[in-house]
Amino acid sequence: MPLALTDKVYIRLYPAGGIRSFADIDPAHAASGCAGCHGGSSVVDAADDTSAYRMAHTGMMRDPSAIGEAGCSGGMCHGDIVRRNETSMHSNLWGEKAHVALRNGYETFEACPADIKDGYAKDCNSCHTTCGQCHISRPNAAGGGFLEQRAGYSHKFIRTPSEENVCTACHGSRIGDDWNANQERVPGNVPDLHNDFGYSCLDCHQEDLHGDGAGDANYTSRYEVADIPKCIDCHQADRDDNAFHVQHWPNADDSDGADLACQTCHSQQYNNCNTCHAGTWKEEYLADNTDEYRVYPQFKIGLNPYYGDESHPHSEAAWITVRHVPASPDAFKNWGIATMSNYNAMETWKYTSPHNLQRWTERTLVDTSWKNNASYTASTCNDNCHMHGDRVPPSTPNNDVFLTNRDLYRDKTRDDLSDEIEANALTSLGEGSAVCAVCH
Repeated sequence: MPLALTDKVYIRLYPAGGIRSFADIDPAHAASGCAGCHGGSSVVDAADDTSAYRMAHTGMMRDPSAIGEAGCSGGMCHGDIVRRNETSMHSNLWGEKAHVALRNGYETFEACPADIKDGYAKDCNSCHTTCGQCHISRPNAAGGGFLEQRAGYSHKFIRTPSEENVCTACHGSRIGDDWNANQERVPGNVPDLHNDFGYSCLDCHQEDLHGDGAGDANYTSRYEVADIPKCIDCHQADRDDNAFHVQHWPNADDSDGADLACQTCHSQQYNNCNTCHAGTWKEEYLADNTDEYRVYPQFKIGLNPYYGDESHPHSEAAWITVRHVPASPDAFKNWGIATMSNYNAMETWKYTSPHNLQRWTERTLVDTSWKNNASYTASTCNDNCHMHGDRVPPSTPNNDVFLTNRDLYRDKTRDDLSDEIEANALTSLGEGSAVCAVCH
């Protein structure tokens, strides 16, 4: 998009510190010159400054990396990375597109009619990234702006993006709040233990975030990304570490116990969001939450509807942590779609991998002194983790921990959610005698 005459981009120099030109900030990219990346003209011959400004900026691109062939892959610079990034999950949000298509009765997003594609581009596509939005500035979806505003540093290309300004700036409302224990969203939580030990996002996420190639377009979920990290990448040796691991470690069959996902024991509470991301959600929910999103912390264990199905990610766990991400049947009404024709095709209590892990949680009996602490009894274990405990009658489920049909009618926001019951039938434990049948 051409710059308006009033737009300016400052590259702050610092002559006293030896920063006299952009070459002193980033010599590699300075070799291309401004026009080499952004277009426009480096040399102009004009009668006055205004004419020179206009001539210099004719054809200039604000974000050259938004058009890979004209930007970062030009001059044989980063061609392979750009080609893979063009089809990556970060650039295309394949999971969102797949779900939009499925809920509207289409097999693929490409098969969707123009009104769905146009609506998606307007309401959803703003979250995708470009090279520059990770390696030079903050992503536009997170407010934009250079990562560093101090003199002698602005517009510097950063090989490893900033966790604070890039990773959790985009993935903030869930992952960032979990990872850093945002007390406004998840009061009482403490930061993820990996965070406390000094690990960063990229210590676990060593998959190529630029994508793996054209095959990425077949993804229907972020959990399908090649080489996505798993707990066993580091913790395989802990499998037989204690009786709890032996009994509960997931392996997609019942040969050794209950097959629980690691998070069902080691996660704290996490954000749930009752705000759909299309239509008039800001106007609808603004009155209920000054931060615009209706969020609430909760922890729920549900059944994995894809248990044992190797074509789905995380199929080795029968019991999973689930997060409520509702999608109203009329979520796309401003796209001209009154009701999604296949709304119930996708659960709204969805598999989640909270980034707020702790060794000791309510389900691991809180601390290392539990064996010698008289306050810990069999009831403690049942109440904090198992399904029924000492309740009367014993078939009464532990609704504080497990997802049952009661949650499908109303959640903590007290909204009427009865239209979600069909979609979540395989994730909920059910109600009444059906709960007993889960184990017996």
